[in-house]
Amino acid sequence: MASTNRWGVLRHKDFRLLLAGRLTSQVGNSISIVALAFAVLDALDSPSALGLVLAAEGVSLAVCLLIGGVIADRLPRRTIMVGADLVRFASQGLLAALLIWGDIRLWHFLVLQVVSGAASALFIPAVGAVQPDVVPKEDLQAANALRGLVIAIAGIVGPSVGGLVLLVLDPGHALALDSLSFLLSALWVSRIKAGGTAGARGGSVLSSLAEGWGEFRSRRWLWTVTVQSAVVRMMGLAPVMVLGPTLYHGGDDAEAWGMVLSGIGLGALVGGALSMRLTVRRPLLVAVAGTFTFVPMIWLLAADAPAVAIALAGVLVGVEQSLYWTYWQTALHKNVPSEVLSRVSSFDWLGAYAFEPIGYALAGPVAALVGISTTLVAGGSVVALGTTAVLMVPEVRQLQLEKDPVENEAEKSASGA
Repeated sequence: MASTNRWGVLRHKDFRLLLAGRLTSQVGNSISIVALAFAVLDALDSPSALGLVLAAEGVSLAVCLLIGGVIADRLPRRTIMVGADLVRFASQGLLAALLIWGDIRLWHFLVLQVVSGAASALFIPAVGAVQPDVVPKEDLQAANALRGLVIAIAGIVGPSVGGLVLLVLDPGHALALDSLSFLLSALWVSRIKAGGTAGARGGSVLSSLAEGWGEFRSRRWLWTVTVQSAVVRMMGLAPVMVLGPTLYHGGDDAEAWGMVLSGIGLGALVGGALSMRLTVRRPLLVAVAGTFTFVPMIWLLAADAPAVAIALAGVLVGVEQSLYWTYWQTALHKNVPSEVLSRVSSFDWLGAYAFEPIGYALAGPVAALVGISTTLVAGGSVVALGTTAVLMVPEVRQLQLEKDPVENEAEKSASGA
C-alpha cells in the first residue's frame, strides 16, 4: 500500500459542485431510510407491507436502469441528473404531504416509490459516467474516495436527524426534508459545466444495449463481483433493512435503529478517510474480501443483541462500504471506455438492484414462517459463502488500478470475450 495527499482534487470546481449535490441528496436519503420505514409501519403496521414498499422502488429502478444507461450515453448527463433530482423532489414531497395530512394508503406509497425509483434509474448511470469528466484521470481515486466520504457523512447525519425528527415530529416532516434535499442537489448540479453535451446517437436502443452488454460480460472480474453484490443485497442488506426496523418498532426505539445506521455511517467515514490515503495494488481483492464484515452485524441482529453492539459491528461494515465503493468505482472508471461507461454501469447496478427487491418482498413472509433470527442467520451464511466463491476468481484477485482500458484488452480475451 502507498499513501498520498488526495485533497487537491477539490481544486476542480465542477467536482466541488457535484460533491455538494451528492452531500445534500445523500443526507436526505439517509433521513428517508429511517422515516420511510417507520411511516409504513405506523400507517399499515405490517413488515410485509414495508417489504413491498421498499421493493417497489427497487423494482422500478431495476426495470428502468438499462434504458437509463442508454439515455445517459446519448443525452447530456447534466440535464438528466437535474431532471431526475426534480422528479424525486416532487415525488418525495407529495409523499410527505400525504403523511402530514394523515390520508395515506399502501398504493400511495407504492406509486410514489415507483416514480422515485425510475428517476434514480436515470440519475445513477449519468452520475457514475460524469465523474471522469469533472476530474483528470490521476485524481479519479481521490474523487471516488471523497464521494465515499460524502456518503459516509450522510450516513451519520441522516439517520440521526431522522431519528430526532421522529422523536419531535413525525415521518412526514422527515420525508419533507428528504424532498428538499433533491431540490438543493438539482441547484448544485445545474451549475456544473461538464456533462452538458450529448454523446453518440448512432444505432438503435437495442443495439446500444447489446454493445453495453458485450462490454460488461467480456470482463469476468466485473460480472462476478456484480453477482456477489446482488447476493449481498438480496440475502444480507434487504432482510436487515426490513427486519431491523421491525425488531425496533413498537416503542420509542426509532432512535436506537437510527444509532445502528449511524454506526455504519461512522465506519464509512473512517473507511472514506482511509481510502483517501491508501492505494492498494489489488483493489478488488481488498473490496471483495471485506464483504465478510457484513456477517457479524447480521448475526448480532439475529441474536437480538443490544443496539450498541450491533452499531459497533456496523462500524466495520461502514469501513468496508467506503473502501469497496472507492476501489470498485475507480476500477470501472479506469478499465471501461467512457463512451460505454453509462451502459456498463447500468448493467452493474441492475445486477445489484434486480435482486434486492426480491429480498425486500420475501423478508417479511419468510420471517413470519421461520422466524426473524433464522432468516437473518441464513442470509448471513449465504453472504459468507458467496464472497468465498468470488474470491476464487483469478481476475478478481489480480486486477490492478494502474491498467488502462486498452491495456486490459488482453485480459478481456483471456476471460472469454
